[in-house]
Amino acid sequence: MIHIPTLSKKPTKSVYEKLGFSDLPFPTDPVVNPYSTDQRTNGAIFAQAPVQAEIDKFEKLLIRPNDFSNRAKLAYLWSKGDQESGRGMRKTALLRYFRHRINHDWGTTEFGGQFSAAVVYVSFPAQVDRRYMEQLAQSALVDVCKGPLLQSARAALRLSKLGESQAADVMKTDDGGIDAGRLLDDVVLKSLEISTSDLDKTIADTLVQEGVEPVVAQALAQGRFEEYLRSFRKDGQLEPLYVPKDLKLLDYSRALLFNSIVDYLRTAGFAGGYLFIDDIENLVDQMTRKQRIEFAKEFGLCTVRPGYSNTAHGFFSCVLTTHQQASVGLAQAWADAGLSSIARLDPSSPNSIELPLPDKDHALQIIKAHLDHYRMDKTQLGTIKPFTQDGIDALLQKQNLHPRTCCQMRQRL
Repeated sequence: MIHIPTLSKKPTKSVYEKLGFSDLPFPTDPVVNPYSTDQRTNGAIFAQAPVQAEIDKFEKLLIRPNDFSNRAKLAYLWSKGDQESGRGMRKTALLRYFRHRINHDWGTTEFGGQFSAAVVYVSFPAQVDRRYMEQLAQSALVDVCKGPLLQSARAALRLSKLGESQAADVMKTDDGGIDAGRLLDDVVLKSLEISTSDLDKTIADTLVQEGVEPVVAQALAQGRFEEYLRSFRKDGQLEPLYVPKDLKLLDYSRALLFNSIVDYLRTAGFAGGYLFIDDIENLVDQMTRKQRIEFAKEFGLCTVRPGYSNTAHGFFSCVLTTHQQASVGLAQAWADAGLSSIARLDPSSPNSIELPLPDKDHALQIIKAHLDHYRMDKTQLGTIKPFTQDGIDALLQKQNLHPRTCCQMRQRL
């Protein structure tokens, strides 16, 4: 006899409600994963005060809303320590903070409505041992496909090709509101006697005029770019980034990112963007000296030297996260490739932002940010309840407390 469990329509009460929280405030695994839907681990819970000075420097170096074209094109986000102690210093969380600030409305708020911009996030969950620049580019393409960037750009292009009256009719909802997402609904457009095939062809022709290869332009105009990328692989997948004997996508990844995607976004109205390159140590740790020099030259060609649409238009600013141990081998290659004259790979460089270990007060603010995010009684925001001051003091007894250690309070709950 098969037992069929009774399905309850009521949500399960959290065991942490008796402590005043809707859920456990601290992550079970204190490692940031920007793609996670769990706000404890995707960097959404972010205490600004402990790194306000670093946020200010980031803004002056890379945001520059009134001087955007002269922002730094290459910068570094450092953490103190080695490969172990340098982890968990909230580098990824800071990148996620700026990524959300810019991408939630494509820079409309960040840049006062003057222009659009976007952040593309690159990460290497495992160590890379070959085709370094190609895998970096493919990781960026994967991120482009995971988020709404391509769809938003496509909607902007459709909006630009429709007349003002037609566009208004398309975006008008039944209740009289405006929904730009309807620009991507072919059923809506066809109901208004708009030929979507003609519209896509017009957009594709425009992209070709801007330098995009015809087959890529057609895929982007029709909203099939991810499908196009998958067609390069025998397994139809985008990850893992490197698959032996199935390298065709890697062969094209640099051109697709630094030419096609750049030209597509520019045509859609984006003034520029950012490549956040996280966990650079997973990319460089297994390189030989020769490979480091080759990578540095390829990186420079794609990001700061003439050779691609990206550099011709100064589109992407690159931000690399690293720590001193990981950078030792790469710093010499950076110099050999001439990149040091652009942005010296050193914590003391003007293009460097170094995250400090938090002091006791900053560590407390990190803890409070997590508590407040899940606190049910909003009148208690900013407090340490239900913990006692003695308990907090015992936890923060060290003068300098690693951010990852702060999150280990979960063991006390």
